[in-house]
Amino acid sequence: MVIAHVIHSFHVGGQEVMAVELASRQVARGNNVFAISLASDVPGSLEGAFVRAGVKTLHFRKRGPTIDGTLPVRLALAFLRNSIEVAHLHNEQPLIYGALAGKLARCAVVATRHGLVVASPRQLWLRRQAGRLVDGDVSVSMEVANSTRAHRLVDERKVAVIENGIDLGHYQPRAEVRAEVRTELGLPDDSLVVGIVCRLVECKNVGLLLRAALPHLSPATQLLIIGDGPERPQLQAVAKQQPQGKFARFLGQRTDVARLLNGLDLFALSSSTEGHPIAVIEAMATGLPVLATKVGGIPEMIEDGKTGFLAPVDEPAYTARLAAALEQRRAWPTIGEAARIAAHARFSSETMADRYLALYQRLRQAAA
Repeated sequence: MVIAHVIHSFHVGGQEVMAVELASRQVARGNNVFAISLASDVPGSLEGAFVRAGVKTLHFRKRGPTIDGTLPVRLALAFLRNSIEVAHLHNEQPLIYGALAGKLARCAVVATRHGLVVASPRQLWLRRQAGRLVDGDVSVSMEVANSTRAHRLVDERKVAVIENGIDLGHYQPRAEVRAEVRTELGLPDDSLVVGIVCRLVECKNVGLLLRAALPHLSPATQLLIIGDGPERPQLQAVAKQQPQGKFARFLGQRTDVARLLNGLDLFALSSSTEGHPIAVIEAMATGLPVLATKVGGIPEMIEDGKTGFLAPVDEPAYTARLAAALEQRRAWPTIGEAARIAAHARFSSETMADRYLALYQRLRQAAA
């Protein structure tokens, strides 16, 4: 098949990483795959990952701050020029512009929703109109699917759930890498290291984790914050307000996340909203217990007390859950191994690719 993945940008984010993984698997199976960015700024760092996987990249900049009436036509012409058979649209902006483009070019149109519905009445109206044009509507978790249904974004018959997957072989517990990372970062081998990997943006709510962790930080218990974004200066200011804040380390954007995860003992996520976070799968596959908020699809991924720890998006409750998890540190290796086994059972990119390709085939046959 000839497949086009339309995404907001080539910058690092969960949905973009998932698109790279899926497109890479599709190329490996003999498909001709394109990745199309709608970003108005410079190309992002993930463009190179697409290219290395054999995916052709295209840029169609959205013009102006409001609706761009030319973009569906420009996309449709690109679909026709490149004989696209399946237009796969990731999240809302690609859906709104790509659904009409796909219909104009007579493609099978698949939309993937990576998170819960948060929208104004006008945005909901636009999404419902676009939803009429898609052939298949995929949610990355049951909770996301329920949100889609509750907001009546698409005909119930089009809704499917396909969980995200990653290259599990790339994320493995490695004792020798753990020693290297700890030496590189100056972390004592016997210290407890809690870490988070995410963009430092409001919805990731990293301040919740930082404030919960600060009372526990010392040379023996440290926090690594891996990622960058507009919230970073504010988070660093919070850390500087307390003496133990020096044990909260900001590593910035990194390309060696699989390696750095081996330096952690506990992975934490404190998001206020999520879909089916790739970072949680990466941590589980590395054999780490995960402490996360009970939002989106996370409760479908983690079994509380067995493969990780769950807490509400509530500061006293999250703080108490982190303190309890630290008290259970002797159980972390057992919980981490259970998490690794669960990740291998459910979250491989091969399984994800199988399910999407089967959906594409079914929709193309139905259209024919």
